[in-house]
Amino acid sequence: MGLRVWLLQRVSAIYLGGYLVYVLVHFSLHPRPDYAEWHNWIGQPLVAIGSAGFVLALLLHGWVGLRDVVLDYVHHLGLRLVLLTLIVFLLLGSGLWAIRILMQAGS
Repeated sequence: MGLRVWLLQRVSAIYLGGYLVYVLVHFSLHPRPDYAEWHNWIGQPLVAIGSAGFVLALLLHGWVGLRDVVLDYVHHLGLRLVLLTLIVFLLLGSGLWAIRILMQAGS
């Protein structure tokens, strides 16, 4: 279990870094896009899929990191369970919100 979680953390970090480099390069070549340009860019199928992958990688990366911190530093079982549950709901809510925004931008 530990090796898979470690690998998931590293793979998601590589994807996040690569996507951020792509976005930085894109916006350095196309500075100050207006709303229509931004909407058209995010609505492109590959960009939308890449952005959804970014959201998923960010959620997985955040879950692994926060879960490790809680497991390492919170020793009371009840408090640990409450914190992990809150983190799950926060990440799921954030992920659903981000995917909804991406779907609206793509339409």
